[in-house]
Amino acid sequence: MSVEETARDFWATRPRRRGDDRKVAGVAAAIGRRYGIDPVLVRVGFVVSTVYSGVGVLLYLLGWLLLPAEGDEASAAESALGKGRSSVSTPLTVLLGLALILAGGAVFGSDPRGLIVLALCGAALFVLHRHRSSIGEVPATAPLAAATTGLEATTEPIPQTTPPRWDPLGAAPFAWDLPDPSPAPPPVPVPVPRSRSKVTPVTLGLALLAAGVAAAFLPAISPAQVAAVALGVIGLGLVTGSLLRGGRGLIAVAVPLALATWLLHAVPFTDAGAGERRWSATTPTQLQDRYALTVGSGRLDLTDLVVPDGRTASTTVTVSLGETKVFLPPDLDVRVACRVATGEVSCLGERSSGFSARAEVADDGADGPGGGRLVLDVHSGIGDVEVTRSE
Repeated sequence: MSVEETARDFWATRPRRRGDDRKVAGVAAAIGRRYGIDPVLVRVGFVVSTVYSGVGVLLYLLGWLLLPAEGDEASAAESALGKGRSSVSTPLTVLLGLALILAGGAVFGSDPRGLIVLALCGAALFVLHRHRSSIGEVPATAPLAAATTGLEATTEPIPQTTPPRWDPLGAAPFAWDLPDPSPAPPPVPVPVPRSRSKVTPVTLGLALLAAGVAAAFLPAISPAQVAAVALGVIGLGLVTGSLLRGGRGLIAVAVPLALATWLLHAVPFTDAGAGERRWSATTPTQLQDRYALTVGSGRLDLTDLVVPDGRTASTTVTVSLGETKVFLPPDLDVRVACRVATGEVSCLGERSSGFSARAEVADDGADGPGGGRLVLDVHSGIGDVEVTRSE
């Protein structure tokens, strides 16, 4: 079967989301039933891939939009295009589409890991469908078998079981037999209470312990790495729970923790306080190596900075959450790199916005090349970055 045939067969036999087996939208459970694997393993795959630029969120939203629910004529995306009825409302479809755009901006940003993980997930789904498409539950989307196989309906006469009108006393031979007594109803089985799994509390305890040990005995570890340690332990707990039929409660912790891990990795958190900060320098000796602020507005005024000929000065400006502005002299030769995890960048006329927005500019000023040079690195987690020259 070629790639094109496999893709057509996958679309024709797409998994269907059931209302009685879902944590959020039933995407993981639908994929698990379709290919005969434990849905917990699919959920683990979504959580792990979320760490890499939000690939798991992108894939889950795609499944929500493209996989129809049981009883629906079409998926949410197809229904929005007028190709059938879907139980997903139009406002929710619009919100899912907007969320898909945001998640796509994170995946298709400057970090190539997201594209690599997305390609690996696509290849895994392709191989899974090639080798296990006939194992799991195939959605019943085709017409009745009698209509698809071309078999004609039989016209055998139905035996008569009631006396005809000419024989009201039941003297006809076929009415001589009395009906058999109704069988006794089967005994109702008494449900056996199922013992609660200890995978969830044990895993959460180990995750907290591992994160605490990492933060206490590894002073150089970042908050993102601490969260990643806890997420790794929870991932192992999900795998263990899939084998022991437990640990489903870990999913409610793993998904937000994965998003928090990505956010901590993207945002350059500092311990420099909050509020409004105004910095300035006129000579390279006054210029600090780094200007930092956790939350607020940071402004660095370098309009009077003079760098001697043949000398290069450098500095870094970091604002974790908020607004960052840098003002440069009109004639100074500069090489500027601006970037934000989420927000907008305006770097000497170069603009960029969205996830992982960045701009790099080398500019010799109004007087052309010559004189000293400034190397400037400005980055923020969530917010706006603006670098301009004074007139």
